[in-house]
Amino acid sequence: MSAGTFIFDVCITFILAACLLYRYSNWFRQPVLVTLSVLTAWYFSFLIIFIIPLDVSSTIYKMCLEDWNNSTTFPPPPNTTTPSYVTTTTPPSNETEDTTLAPNSTMESSVFPGVFIKDDDGIPSPVALETRNQSWPGGGAAYCTPPHSYMDNDTILDLWRVVYWTSQFLTWLVLPLMQSFTQAGEFTILGRLKSSLWDNAIYYCSYLLIAVILVAYIALQPNLHLNWDSTKAIAAAASNTWGLFILVLMLGYGLVEVPRQLWNSSKRGYKLNHAYFKVAKLWGEKSDAEGTLEEVLGLVEASGRLVGQVDMSRKYIDIIEAKVPLEVMERVRRRRIETDLTNNPPDEKSLAKLHKQVMVALQTHRRTEAQWVEVIDRVYSLEDENKNQISNEKVFKRQTTPAGPTPLWRRIYSPSLEWYFRCVIQPRMLQAAAGVAVIMSVFVIWSEVTFFIKSPPLSMFAIFISAARENHDYRAIEMITFCTICYLSICAYYTVFKVRVLNYYYLAPNHQSDEYTLLFSGLLLSRVTPPLCLNFLSLIHMDSHVIQSNVMETAYTRVMGHMDVVQIVSDYFNIYFPILLLALTTATYFSLGSRLLSAFGFQQFLEQEEMAVEMVEEGKELVKREKRRRERLQESAGRKREGVERYRDVMPGVEPRQRTVGGGSGGIDPATPDHLLTTSRQVPNYSGRIDLDDIELGTQNRTTGPPRNIFDDI
Repeated sequence: MSAGTFIFDVCITFILAACLLYRYSNWFRQPVLVTLSVLTAWYFSFLIIFIIPLDVSSTIYKMCLEDWNNSTTFPPPPNTTTPSYVTTTTPPSNETEDTTLAPNSTMESSVFPGVFIKDDDGIPSPVALETRNQSWPGGGAAYCTPPHSYMDNDTILDLWRVVYWTSQFLTWLVLPLMQSFTQAGEFTILGRLKSSLWDNAIYYCSYLLIAVILVAYIALQPNLHLNWDSTKAIAAAASNTWGLFILVLMLGYGLVEVPRQLWNSSKRGYKLNHAYFKVAKLWGEKSDAEGTLEEVLGLVEASGRLVGQVDMSRKYIDIIEAKVPLEVMERVRRRRIETDLTNNPPDEKSLAKLHKQVMVALQTHRRTEAQWVEVIDRVYSLEDENKNQISNEKVFKRQTTPAGPTPLWRRIYSPSLEWYFRCVIQPRMLQAAAGVAVIMSVFVIWSEVTFFIKSPPLSMFAIFISAARENHDYRAIEMITFCTICYLSICAYYTVFKVRVLNYYYLAPNHQSDEYTLLFSGLLLSRVTPPLCLNFLSLIHMDSHVIQSNVMETAYTRVMGHMDVVQIVSDYFNIYFPILLLALTTATYFSLGSRLLSAFGFQQFLEQEEMAVEMVEEGKELVKREKRRRERLQESAGRKREGVERYRDVMPGVEPRQRTVGGGSGGIDPATPDHLLTTSRQVPNYSGRIDLDDIELGTQNRTTGPPRNIFDDI
């Protein structure tokens, strides 16, 4: 076994999973157990994709050895230009030209030495075997050259057992519990665990009901016996069947949407208009999230007024308020939002329910804030591209210049080079990628519809693998397998990483994804990846239970099992899977889902719709307003920093301090974000309170009036 490729795949997969998790999550804010669980789920899901090519090439090598041992004709010796399989003839004779062989004769070809035939019983004669071994001194191992990444049975079987069953344990037991645990409102670990178990009670009862039905079905089948192996097969079949239905939805969407998005990304005006539309739509969702949060915090503030300072409920109120930013809580207290609470102090159960509402509202608010920052930054980038594409200077100019020294990579990646890449090269690359994606999607859809036809093979990927197998080109087999399964994974994972579900689940970059979303993504990947790989093995005709052919199984299918335990699945799989996939790809191509949602009043981006045009214009105005707000914040932050520097010149050796949101004090950090620098106008000093505006004017110890931003909320 060559361990180099295997070790490389294991390491590069871990790096990929860790980098993606770092991009979407905040390792320092979220619990360690959540990070480890999501990392394990992502890592094992990606590892399946990287190791399947090695399993396929190793299995094809074993199939070559089996064909060698059971072949009815033998290939010629090496370094010959004859065909691989020929019909033998008797040596030429001077007396007769009859080349007919006796019924039970085994004759060596005089034209192609080393090529033999078998007798009528199909058993090669000892002379034939001896001559074949002389022609191939190494036997089948010499004829079937092992791949450079060959993996023995024990190693790959152990790997698949660990990967598959760990993923199943996470996706069906651990991750659902952790999802409910992260949103439980109880104030103790035991209470949160009980709440999460209760929330998943219906979930697990449905599993138990399905398991009982399957066990009863197996018990009624005369040819099936219920033992440990069959129990594992039942569990694998149920998991694969459920994951397969999810996979159909994801592939039906991704096979069309991935090429479309690549092509639309190369169009200059489409991307910007779509971004404006998202700004307008997100503004309403952001306002709703802020309103919901303030209503819930109003309940918290009212409950705090009803609770005494010594009561145990005060401790719970403090736990709730500790999770809320202080400036938000102070704003709610100033507004005195009216609530429907009675005069009775809340009990622990009602406070736990309120705690859960606060966590959900905060989660939604943070998600919309992260989406807002992301889409505004994207609009800035797209506006820069549009303006520079029509510029004749061929120098990329930005609307905003980042503060601070110029990094080294910006000196190499000059504005001129950036213009050529973003305005000339990048659109062409996106168009080329869209063309390749279209070809791959057509191949996949055609292969999905025809994969059950084994003679002649119509699946494109089965034809490619078969041609590489005939030439013993294992590198080509691994490359075809890896590229195909990667594209299938991209189309399936596109829904996970790019589509948000009812503003309830959204993987936000820049470390803005919440724990619930991360756990849900790990759960979804662990459920989708195994049936995706099984579906790929069907496309290349290496799943004997699907194509109903006696082919050698891969180690992956031996561990994972098949979907033929339930008869309705095995009998109609070749019918419903292609039909469902074709229906979903057709609906996605014609945007039937978006049109249906738009007809019911849900705003969708359709270029021919008047509502979309109105929202694009609204988005432009919102972007202009956001630009003005950011400019004011930058100017205010600049004045404050300038005032601090002047104060240091006037009072050398004495550092000014700014009151923090919590009422404490600390030095002004130049790296502090602008929105934090504008939370207070007061700077406490050793001798009293000095206003930053006074510092800008060069005066000190002036009597300060009320804060100027006291009515900003109104």
